[in-house]
Amino acid sequence: MGSLPTVVGVDGSAAALDAVRWAVLDARLHLSDLLVVSAMSLPEVLTGLGVLPDAVVHQARSETDRILDEARATASRGTTAVTIDTVSSEQSPVSTLLELSATARMVVIATRGLGGTEQRSLGSIGFAVTTHARCPVTVVRGWSGDSSVDHVIHPVVVGVDGTKASAAAVTSAFEEADVRSASLTAVHAWSDADLSIGFPIRGLEWPDNRRAAADHLARLLEPHTQRHPTVSVRPVVVKDKPVQALLDHAQGAQLVMIGSHGRGGYAEMMLGSTSRSVLTRAHCPVTVVPSPGRIAAVTNRAIT
Repeated sequence: MGSLPTVVGVDGSAAALDAVRWAVLDARLHLSDLLVVSAMSLPEVLTGLGVLPDAVVHQARSETDRILDEARATASRGTTAVTIDTVSSEQSPVSTLLELSATARMVVIATRGLGGTEQRSLGSIGFAVTTHARCPVTVVRGWSGDSSVDHVIHPVVVGVDGTKASAAAVTSAFEEADVRSASLTAVHAWSDADLSIGFPIRGLEWPDNRRAAADHLARLLEPHTQRHPTVSVRPVVVKDKPVQALLDHAQGAQLVMIGSHGRGGYAEMMLGSTSRSVLTRAHCPVTVVPSPGRIAAVTNRAIT
């Protein structure tokens, strides 16, 4: 299979098993091996002795093994086309997944696990991994787990804002649409700000700028449409509120793809506000694609 594995993190929750099911299908589409990972970091000190009792360590390791066995059984069910391996770690989930992201094609996580109670929340693990991973990260939510889902019917949606981070997401989105034989909806907002607030500014009237925005989007997409001529592209240009536009088109989509930060964002430092909002509110899996520098580092490792 592929030289870079698809990594999926599990913690024993039902949501994590949904992530496993999604990761299996994605790995199969990309001819990638699947690496199922469970990390359970133990505190160094629980007693006055400064060490953990052997029984506690044994129980924690047994629970990790149980979680991995369940996840592996879920991944193996109904497919023999994907090579599946498991890894247990006693480091923190964040450090484990970030370390593995340096040599992974994709990291897949659930939107929430055993510690989460709110469907729309993106926990600290999800936030840290999507912010700092060195490969694309997919957060799985609103996915039925049905392997018979027709990829042709449901589009891939990508946010396009002209930044380098967005360019990486667009490249990945065309590749995903191509491998899934799906159409691609490219959403471009002329302004990140809500232009309905405040006084109108001369020269920024939307009817006068709609054509320029559409032309700009067409130029950004042109190299990719030439590279992927079989992908049917639907360009969408809106005046403002990119988050709402992406969420509107996410309804009925099989996957939304976004850059790790957008216009006005600080590269490599934090997840942009648009990306955070889409991750916490979209009703379908969302892939966050890191900046080209991080992806290049992974590619160079794979080659060497």
